[in-house]
Amino acid sequence: MNTEEPRRGDDRPEGLWSRLGTFGQILTAVIGLVSALVPVLVATDAFDAGGASKIIQVSPTQPPTQPATQPATQPSSSSIETPPSSTPSSTPVAQDVALTLSDQLTEGALEERIDVVLEGSKVASLYASVDDPIVTQQVTATSAGNYDYVLDGTIAWLDADGVRQEADATGHGSVYVDDGMRLDVYVHVEGDGVMSLSLRSATRS
Repeated sequence: MNTEEPRRGDDRPEGLWSRLGTFGQILTAVIGLVSALVPVLVATDAFDAGGASKIIQVSPTQPPTQPATQPATQPSSSSIETPPSSTPSSTPVAQDVALTLSDQLTEGALEERIDVVLEGSKVASLYASVDDPIVTQQVTATSAGNYDYVLDGTIAWLDADGVRQEADATGHGSVYVDDGMRLDVYVHVEGDGVMSLSLRSATRS
């Protein structure tokens, strides 16, 4: 009897399926079904087996607590060296001078107001009246010396008919100022009736 050796062509798929039988067919069908469903599950975010398709939101964490730094050691008040005070300068410092400004009501006048300006600054406003005919005001200057002055005033009186009259008067010039000095306001009536003012030292003749 001649026995035929199996041909190599017998190992084709049909022979494999015949060996696997019904179980192989079922397993193949399951694998194909899973392969078809995985992309769908991933796209719909339903595949949660390993969380690979989830969008992970990371909550902000608190910054790490830094160790409290010790402030730099401050020198104690007892160790702070105070710089030596500067020695006073030998240059003499000009001392302020005090003076008095005075105005006496002009004879026949009812009242007068005189503003006194020294070196461009108004330093006094003198108001004399029948009830208070002599007025004074204390003023402090920076130093002794000649000062330019400007006087502006208004003088009121009654004319022969008893009617109140007023006139403006001005004056300017230079006057020497020293500590303790008194300066008086003078009213000058010119021949045409125009009045002017001047400031003079009370000790001046």
